[in-house]
Amino acid sequence: MIDADKLKNQLGASEHRRILDRCGFDISGERGDELDGVLGPKELGEGETGNFSVDLEQGLVMDWGSTGYEGDVLDVVQETQSLDFQEALQWIAEELDLDADALQSKNGSTNSFRSTSSMPRGDGRANGPEMPEASNGLPEPPEDPEPVVTHEQVSNWHGRLMGEGEAPRAARRYLEGRAVTEGTMKAAHVGLAHSPGDNRAEWWIMIPVPRRDLEEAPVVAVKGFGFDPEAGGWKRKDGRKIPRNAGSAALLNLVDATRDTDSAVVVCEGELDALSAYAQGFHAVSGTAGAGTFNPEWARLIAEMEPAQENGVVVAYDGDEKGRSNAPNTAETLHGAGLEPCVASLPDGKDVNDVLVEGGSTDLHAHLTGAEPYTPPEPELDVSELATEEEEGGREYEPFPLDALPNVVRAYVRAATRSLGEEMPPALVGVPTLSVLAGAVGNAAKLRLKRSWTEPATLWTAVVAPSGSTKSPAFDHGLRPIYKREAEARDAYQQELADWKAQEDPDPQDKPTRDRFRTGDATPEAVVKILEENPRGVLLARDELGAWLGSFDRYVNGAADLQFWIEVWGGIQASRDRAGEGNTTITDPVVPVTGTIQPGTLKEKLGEVHFDTGFASRLILCEPPSRPKRWTEADVSHTVRASYEKLLQLLYDTPSGMEVGLSPGAKELWIDYYNSSNASLEDRPEGPLRAVAAKGITHTARLALVLHRCRQKSGEVPTGEDSTVPVAEATMEDALRLGEWLTEETLRVYQDHQLGRETLPPVRRFLERLPERFKTSEALEIAEANDIPERTAKKWLSDLVESGDLDRIRRGHYRKV
Repeated sequence: MIDADKLKNQLGASEHRRILDRCGFDISGERGDELDGVLGPKELGEGETGNFSVDLEQGLVMDWGSTGYEGDVLDVVQETQSLDFQEALQWIAEELDLDADALQSKNGSTNSFRSTSSMPRGDGRANGPEMPEASNGLPEPPEDPEPVVTHEQVSNWHGRLMGEGEAPRAARRYLEGRAVTEGTMKAAHVGLAHSPGDNRAEWWIMIPVPRRDLEEAPVVAVKGFGFDPEAGGWKRKDGRKIPRNAGSAALLNLVDATRDTDSAVVVCEGELDALSAYAQGFHAVSGTAGAGTFNPEWARLIAEMEPAQENGVVVAYDGDEKGRSNAPNTAETLHGAGLEPCVASLPDGKDVNDVLVEGGSTDLHAHLTGAEPYTPPEPELDVSELATEEEEGGREYEPFPLDALPNVVRAYVRAATRSLGEEMPPALVGVPTLSVLAGAVGNAAKLRLKRSWTEPATLWTAVVAPSGSTKSPAFDHGLRPIYKREAEARDAYQQELADWKAQEDPDPQDKPTRDRFRTGDATPEAVVKILEENPRGVLLARDELGAWLGSFDRYVNGAADLQFWIEVWGGIQASRDRAGEGNTTITDPVVPVTGTIQPGTLKEKLGEVHFDTGFASRLILCEPPSRPKRWTEADVSHTVRASYEKLLQLLYDTPSGMEVGLSPGAKELWIDYYNSSNASLEDRPEGPLRAVAAKGITHTARLALVLHRCRQKSGEVPTGEDSTVPVAEATMEDALRLGEWLTEETLRVYQDHQLGRETLPPVRRFLERLPERFKTSEALEIAEANDIPERTAKKWLSDLVESGDLDRIRRGHYRKV
């Protein structure tokens, strides 16, 4: 890490000028080192008029306008570039072309990078000792860290908070209102600093962070926030609390083995969370820089604590996107220290402190009890050894992007895959699960890409694997929750039917219907009947899809059946005449499909009719590498299974008819993806591969809908009114990754098995038969062997050169482009 003091020594007026100019200060053409009336960047709140004064020699800026902003170049870089402390140091070094290696700290500390801006004083006097500026980077604490404040200063702050006066009483009232008891204020030595010379805040609530594991327990960090006694709460700027911190460390002194509590150690995102949790009877820890900043050294210290060893650890980060995305990372760090952590899911927009204030310790205890055990990610499968001679030169299998799945789904797929064997590829379970989730979403929601374009949740997936592999057990894991629901629905229906028949004069209009979640009968007549009674949709799931693919050639009406399925895939109104019952029309059919198929059967059954009609391109294929079966005791835990089944229940319980839009960030990602994907289609010749790539765009949109609904129902993103919450940017990013993987994997299967080759134009089939480099005589020999006239072959060679598919190296010599 870059040493802040070393970097500061490299900065003078010219360097400060370059940095501030790069950050948006309008100082080009200004002469001298002390400037007034400067227009500043909008990130600092500056309006149309210039009110900043700039001291280039010292690198200081101050807004004499409404914002009152004051800071140095490092503050400016952090604010305008949205960087933390260490990132800002790196950014400055890169902008100035400095030797970053020469600026590295020897002991991992970033030093203080002191600023002349006012800090809270230990004794409240203007000439008191100055606290170092915040170090928001995360170096591992050195073995013998320097204290950022003395114990005397901490004692002074604490004495002021517990004393008399309007400001101390207001601060205590506020903390008590946030579930922090007076006893906790004393135990944690929370204090109140007075800094009348600071234009940002006069009063600061200060939380010291001592290292109790070291001799004399030096205070290695302090977390402070501006406090407004008149308002009785944090003083805010642009809606945010005003921090004034020193150092970066974990608040570990709220874990007390002598307390009479069997609480797990709660890893919180903020100091107020940890203080209130401690006050309400929980062991609690917190870092001082928010989510995403947990340090391995902190995990080691927590792992050495008796409560963590006996009662476990639960990561309870905020119920927002940042907290939920970083909680697994913190759990992974704790797992690396030898712990077995769990991850709690707090309500949308709430943190630990909110839960305690609104629902007390009972509510927090419930969230901790329902926390999911953390399962470490599977190591990436090294498939380099799995390539056969037949596969050499083709596309290489890429691991399934498991981390793109919602947390609850990812945990289930990972656990189910591990139960099959340590090295089994997650795609075996993950790909069928996508269709299962699509079935659970059903027609409850469509994705609105624009006013005239919506997409349903329908996904057709198939796992290609040889007989004797783990494809069937993996498929069963993906479908097991649906089998369970189907069995329960069948039993309930049989009981309702028996009760109906037992009536003296049963009314045919009251005859019960059976709830269906899955069917194996792929005839249109059977599917239409199920949809008539279950308009929300139904999942078609068969362990062997070969019979379904081959069924379209068995009957005279095979082409009509094929067209029926194409309409169902598109969510188009589908109808069917049933003998003795007339016509039945389904307005919004949703029938996701999933199953397995052997490679030979796939090549045999997926015929010309499937490619000519466009049916084949709607089928997502994956063929994970085969691995030998090995016994394992691993299995899906009750907690993981219950959470996944609960998610499915919530999805199934959602009524039909919702349309979901895209957030601005997601819409921008979608437009870029849509334009670039369609542009790349122009480079593909007409044929099956191009059709697959084109349908991959639609699959990606549908994946965004499925991921979004899962994250809503599992609490990963806000729920609100379901129809008003758009797809988030992060969800679209995951859908793009997952969609790209599915498309590329389908293309790989096509190429490995030469699917749809018979549907290519004759000239393209001729091109495929040609080697990478060849002579005219060799091409004519290949043409003769395939009954292609010599004149035709020569014309095709000329056409392929003109189309850019062949390059004429020299007369009579060619190579494929």
